[in-house]
Amino acid sequence: MSANRNNTHAWVFWKRFTFALGLVFVVAVAYAAKQSAEQSKPAASVPETHQGEPALNGTWKLNREQSDDPREKLRSAMQDRDQNGPMGRPGGMGGGGVTMGIPGIGVGGMGRPGGGPGMGRGQGAGSDDQRARLRDLVEAPDQLKVTQKGPEIDMADTQSHVRTLFTDGRKLEKPKKDSAQAQVKAHWNHEILVTEEKGPNGEKISHSYEITGEGKQLADTLTVESKKLNTPIIIRSVYDRSESAKAE
Repeated sequence: MSANRNNTHAWVFWKRFTFALGLVFVVAVAYAAKQSAEQSKPAASVPETHQGEPALNGTWKLNREQSDDPREKLRSAMQDRDQNGPMGRPGGMGGGGVTMGIPGIGVGGMGRPGGGPGMGRGQGAGSDDQRARLRDLVEAPDQLKVTQKGPEIDMADTQSHVRTLFTDGRKLEKPKKDSAQAQVKAHWNHEILVTEEKGPNGEKISHSYEITGEGKQLADTLTVESKKLNTPIIIRSVYDRSESAKAE
C-alpha cells in the first residue's frame, strides 16, 4: 500500500510539474509575440527618424508676439552700415552708399536720382526682383507644413513655396528660374536641424529649426550674412503647433 501511495504521489507531482512547465512556456510565447507586435507598430505610425533627430512633422502657425520683428532687425542692420560704413571702408558712404535698396525699409533705394552720398541705389542694389526676394527672405511665413521622410524634410508655406531639405549630403539639383520649389543642404546638430543656402545677392543664409515648449512649438532662427552689412542679421521666429494637427 505504501509503495502504491508513493507512486501515486510521484505521478501527481510530475503531472503538475509538466502542466506548470507548459503554462510557463505558453506565457513566454505570448509575451514574446506581444513585444514583437508593439515594436512593429511604431515603424508604421511614427515618422522615420534617427537617434537624436526629433520629428518636425505637423502644421505650425507663426506666433508673432514671441517672434522677432524681421523688418526692424533688417532696418537696424542697415542703419549700422549707414552710420559706420561697410566693413573695410571706414566712412565709406560715398558712391553707392547703402546698396540693398529694400522697399519699405527706408534705407537705400529710396533716395532721389542723383542725390547725395548714400541716397542712391548704387551699383550693388540689383534688380527689383532681387530686392523683393531679399525683403521676402527675412519675412517668416505665417504657416509652415512640415513633412519628414527620413533624410528628406519638406517645408511648405501658404503660398505653395516648398523647400526640400536633404540631410544625407546628396547632390542637389540646380534650381529652376522662378520655381516654387527649392532643394537645400541641411544637417543635424544634435536635435537642431541646420540649413545652408545662398541668397539672391550672394548672401550666406542659415536656418536652425528646433522643437521647443515641450513639443508644442517650433523655433526657427534665421541668420543672414552679407558683404553689404557689418554684422549678421539674426531673426528668431516661433511657431505654435496647429490645433488641427493635434487633433489628428
